[in-house]
Amino acid sequence: MSARHGGGRDGIWRIGPVRLLTAVVLGYLSLVLVLTVLKLDLIRPDSVVPNPGTGATGAAPDLPGSPATEDPGFPTPTVPVPAPSPATPSVVPTGTPPPPPPPPRPTAATTPPARSVVTAYEAESAGNGLAGTRTFNCPGCSGRKKVGNIGRDMGALRINGVTARTGGPAVVTLGYVNGEGTRAAQLSVNGGPPLSLSFPGTGGWSTSGALVVTVTLRAGANTLTLFNPSAAAPDFDNITVRVPAR
Repeated sequence: MSARHGGGRDGIWRIGPVRLLTAVVLGYLSLVLVLTVLKLDLIRPDSVVPNPGTGATGAAPDLPGSPATEDPGFPTPTVPVPAPSPATPSVVPTGTPPPPPPPPRPTAATTPPARSVVTAYEAESAGNGLAGTRTFNCPGCSGRKKVGNIGRDMGALRINGVTARTGGPAVVTLGYVNGEGTRAAQLSVNGGPPLSLSFPGTGGWSTSGALVVTVTLRAGANTLTLFNPSAAAPDFDNITVRVPAR
C-alpha cells in the first residue's frame, strides 16, 4: 500500500498543526451548538411535564356545567396581624385632695354705736344770760357774731336750755375767738363747781377755734356758765352739746 498524505515513516496517520487547530475549533463549536439546542428544548412550553389528571398544557380540564376558573397560582402568604389589645383607661393621679376649708370663725356681736343728739347754741342768742357782756360782729363766726367782755368782773355768759333726755356725760364743744395769747375761763354746769379751762390763741379776733370738754348733765334742762373773776376770758361764738339719744 502506498503511503497516504500525512502518513509518517512508520505508517501512522499524522495530522499537521493547521488541521489539528481546525479540528479543535470545529469540535468546540459543535459542542456549543449541542448545548444551545438542549437548553432551548428544556425551556420550550411544550416541554412542561403535565400534572396528573390535567391536559397536555397542565391546565385543569373543563367540566361540564362548571365555569372555567383561572389558576390562582401560588397562594400569597398571609401575615397574621395581632388583634389590638383592649385600651387600658389611663388614670391621672390627682394627688392628695385639698383639706376642707376651716369653719368660719364666730364673730363677736358688735354693739351698734349709741345714737346721740347734737344741739348747737349761738352765744349771742337772746335766750341766754348776757348780763355785763357785749355782742360784736365776727365775719369768721357761725352767726357772724360773737359775745365778748367776759371776765374781769365785766360779765359772764350763761347758756340756757341745754336739754338732755337722760342724765349722764355729755360732750361739749366751745367755739371761741382769741386774737392774743392763751386766755383762761371757767365753766360751771347748773351752778356747780367750776372747771378751769385754757384757750389758746386762734390767730385773730375774727377767727374761730374749738375746745372740747366732757361734762355731766342732768335729765331735762341744764345751764352752762362761762366766766373769769380775775382775768379776761376769750370771746365766744357758739356751744355745741352732744348727748345720748336715750
